[in-house]
Order: sequence, then structure tokens, then C-alpha cells
Amino acid sequence: MLKETEFRIRTLLQDEHLADQILNLIRQDEASRHADLVRRQSEGLKNARDRGVRLGRPPAKRPRKFASVYAMYTAGEISARSAAQMLHVSPGTFKRWVLEESAQAK
Repeated sequence: MLKETEFRIRTLLQDEHLADQILNLIRQDEASRHADLVRRQSEGLKNARDRGVRLGRPPAKRPRKFASVYAMYTAGEISARSAAQMLHVSPGTFKRWVLEESAQAK
């Protein structure tokens, strides 16, 4: 949008110096608005965290058949990739669940 505005101002004003000054004011205003937006967004996120609001995508829940698939995986009957496909999750998610499960077992 700024390029379109710049083109319009330069065509309306014959004085190049005046057009540059006006464009500088517009750029400064735009930068100020952007900085204000970033500040307000940061404050809102901080306030939400302080209130305990969980941000982001919720974690995937383990399916009911996780225990049986986990047992087959730990017995060496299936690979992690196969286990993940059986549970309809990514291999990374399955491996994270395996690490969590082994940490709970300790």
C-alpha cells in the first residue's frame, strides 16, 4: 500500500522535496503504528500467560490402543513408524509418548 500511496503523492505534488517530506511523515507514522501494535500484542500475550491461559495448539491425546501398541513396540514386534501409523500420529509424536512413558516407568 505504501508504494501506491507514494506514487499518488509524487504524481499529485510537483515539488519533489515536499513529496519526500510527506512520505517521510507517512513512513514514520506507519512505523509508530507497527511498534504500537507489536507492544500491545506482547502485553496481551504476557497478560494471558499471567492468567494461566494455555497458548498454542493443544497436545494430542493418546488413543486407547496406545498401551497395546506400546507393548508391541517395546517387544520389538513393530517399528516406531509402524506404531505411529497404527495410532494415526506422526513418528515424532509416538516417540515423544514413548519417552514420556519410559520416564513415568522409572
